[in-house]
Amino acid sequence: MGVVTPQKPHNLHCEVSSWPLDRQFQSDWDGLYTLTPCTSPFSRLEWLQVGIGIYADSKEILPLRFLDASGSLKAMGIFRMVTEPGKGLPRKLIRTIEYNSQRIVPFVAADGATMAEAMHALREAFPKQVDYYDFFKLDAMEGNLETIKTELTCRHLPFECTIFNEQPQFYIPATWEGYLEERTQGHRKKIRRYTRKLQEEYPDYQFTRLRTYEDFQAYGIDKVLEEVMGLFSGSWQAACLAEYGDSCNRLTTFYAHVAREFAPKGLLDICLLKADSHLLAFELNLCEAGSVYMLFGSYDRAYADWSPGNAIFSEIIQDGIRHGDKVLEFGGEHLDYKRLWTKNAVFSHRIRIFGRTPRAKVKRCIRFGKRILKKLLHR
Repeated sequence: MGVVTPQKPHNLHCEVSSWPLDRQFQSDWDGLYTLTPCTSPFSRLEWLQVGIGIYADSKEILPLRFLDASGSLKAMGIFRMVTEPGKGLPRKLIRTIEYNSQRIVPFVAADGATMAEAMHALREAFPKQVDYYDFFKLDAMEGNLETIKTELTCRHLPFECTIFNEQPQFYIPATWEGYLEERTQGHRKKIRRYTRKLQEEYPDYQFTRLRTYEDFQAYGIDKVLEEVMGLFSGSWQAACLAEYGDSCNRLTTFYAHVAREFAPKGLLDICLLKADSHLLAFELNLCEAGSVYMLFGSYDRAYADWSPGNAIFSEIIQDGIRHGDKVLEFGGEHLDYKRLWTKNAVFSHRIRIFGRTPRAKVKRCIRFGKRILKKLLHR
């Protein structure tokens, strides 16, 4: 799909809903979700509610509906209204909720033009007290992000759009052998060695993938979560997070809740690599519309010489070929490791709309001046 042609504005107005959400809000969200371009698990209410419950102050939460003049619902979003430290005085923002997400949509709505109109309505609804309206980790949405930028420009809304991060993607090949043939001889040998070394050393080597609700019922959701959280507690990631208070506990609690919410929907995917009577590595993913979103995983450091992280990834690719998966979404961290497997990547973006406060006006003028100066210096 190319860039979506800007449409006639709906002239939306914004209504604040209650938190916790009522059933009507949830039902309306689910309806708009099916119409939204480039949906993913990160735009589902279950994901947002888990993140808010673990990380946010409920007093900050701003559930919003956007309606046209006839009262027809056109867009919805859930945001945080927060106050952050600034130079001199604190700054006030309305921002998206994207805890542990990869790429998101700013609203559930049918197209980019409607999303841009919702951004305009959001700014109109909170005109005085908000310095910035920040939309983080935005997907390109098959051209709809460009439509948003075009519409915001046409409406003369002061904004900037920047790249937030790079996110590698691995496109699942048609065949495993075909994939190996495209690698260099050295890389091909290395990939084959990842699983072969473990299989030769440990006869009980086993790769297990739990993907359907029936899989989790048979294995036991409590059992598998206990196994993976136990392994993660001794990982290098957990050791790093220990330096930041209860970050590790909140992260594991978050993914345990995500697993329980998404397993009954058939969207949870947990991969286990076992050998030597131990769990050597795991990956906890979410799957939707042919994409596998790799979110939370680790390996046993005692077996690091056997490369269990690479071995389980090799197994995931081969199993993905059998399942008909289209793409593995890596997310935006530890890029050096991920680039060993793929050269493909997409970007997530941030849109910041400037408010009407004196701070926002000054900041906007400073940035505009810097851009002009940069152009003059590069002539």
